[in-house]
Amino acid sequence: NYNPAHTLLVSYPGSGERLAWRIIEALTGSVVGDDWNLSNEGYHVSTLKTSYPHNEGTWSWGDSFYDANIIFLVRSPRWAIPSYFDIKSELAFSNGIEDSKNRVDFTYTARPAIWKWNKWAIADRGENFREQLEKWGWMIDFYMNNGRRAIYADGSSIIDAHCRPENEIIHSCIPKAIISYERLGSTDKLIGEAETMKLANAMIEGRENEVPMAERGDWGCGYDKVIDRRKKEPRWDGTTRRGQDENRRRYRSSSLEEINAEIIRLITTYSDASKGWDVDPLANDLVSILAEYRAEIDAKLCAMAPA
Repeated sequence: NYNPAHTLLVSYPGSGERLAWRIIEALTGSVVGDDWNLSNEGYHVSTLKTSYPHNEGTWSWGDSFYDANIIFLVRSPRWAIPSYFDIKSELAFSNGIEDSKNRVDFTYTARPAIWKWNKWAIADRGENFREQLEKWGWMIDFYMNNGRRAIYADGSSIIDAHCRPENEIIHSCIPKAIISYERLGSTDKLIGEAETMKLANAMIEGRENEVPMAERGDWGCGYDKVIDRRKKEPRWDGTTRRGQDENRRRYRSSSLEEINAEIIRLITTYSDASKGWDVDPLANDLVSILAEYRAEIDAKLCAMAPA
């Protein structure tokens, strides 16, 4: 009859969910499930990870996570999109859940050859890359706006059925926190521990005695143990993949400029004082993270510019 309060860990696929859920498992002592149940942990878990509403995700748990606090994990699209491609390749671009289950043991094992990424990313004049960049930004808009799928020409919104209050499926689709994958996995221990604290606090917000969670004084220790096992154990997360260094993947300058344009769009949107975003703590945190991504892209574009 154990029924703890719930957490949904949501992200664009390839954003480092595996690192995040390993940290959550270390903090809670409980397994993390997933939307397709590829982990075989089922849905009677306290935390579930999903990429919904991306097509790689599915809302499979019905209303059983009505009380859930949502944690949105974000990663720079410069790295998230290639990581998504890695997973697709490891699953042999499966056409369905059964195919994926048959290849789940291949995930987080090996990066495909660089030429395969280059072929995929520039195919049809970059449509694969462009489609995923659009979905990366769309997922941020979806959760920042409580499940908004689209906006009509008159300015009204299309809200996802799962997020409509009258359907009583979940109490809110707005995240309790935006977690930066880059900060969570930082080589600077203080930055990683601070992001872990933010993650844990968001999980227990409003229900501290209802969420299985280690004592606050042990959160840093849980984080340290997870990071210590990175690059040491097979399939621990994306850092353990064999193959060519992901830093060798190349983006055209035009693609980096498209990434920058999407990041700038989001920064502009969620800094808009006329909509109240400038005083929204969640939006402020998102903009801070996005500014780091923009700085990295700007530096890369500067390095690529002719002397």
